[in-house]
Amino acid sequence: MKTHLKLAAAAAILAASPAFGTEGQAYLAAQKAAAILADGAPWTADAPDGKTLKVILNKDGSGSIRGPLPFALSVTWTVRADAMCLSGKMGTKCLRFREVPGGLQAWDGDQPDLKFSRQGSPPRLLNQPRRCAPAACR
Repeated sequence: MKTHLKLAAAAAILAASPAFGTEGQAYLAAQKAAAILADGAPWTADAPDGKTLKVILNKDGSGSIRGPLPFALSVTWTVRADAMCLSGKMGTKCLRFREVPGGLQAWDGDQPDLKFSRQGSPPRLLNQPRRCAPAACR
């Protein structure tokens, strides 16, 4: 009986841990999420309010976001602790990420935020080899 209680308590603590998202799926390490997203190619980011943004993040920590406004906003990004933080004129938002079909789901605390995806192909994860020459992968 005590063993069952200990296992239940351990499961409850683990499920409440900030390293895990909903459904018990672990968040990606911030460095891994940054390596996936900051490849210089455009991402479609769907916001919870229904707006769609085009996001480009570069390896050097720079980037841009184009959304409902007719111009792009410059942003910078950094990895801080367990999150990837995007900063621009509108402020800073630090997000954690989980893999989802076709892309990455960002989380702001315990709330889903932007969903990053690309048409026709899932993101290239760090452990997957490129299937084309680097110049042709853009």
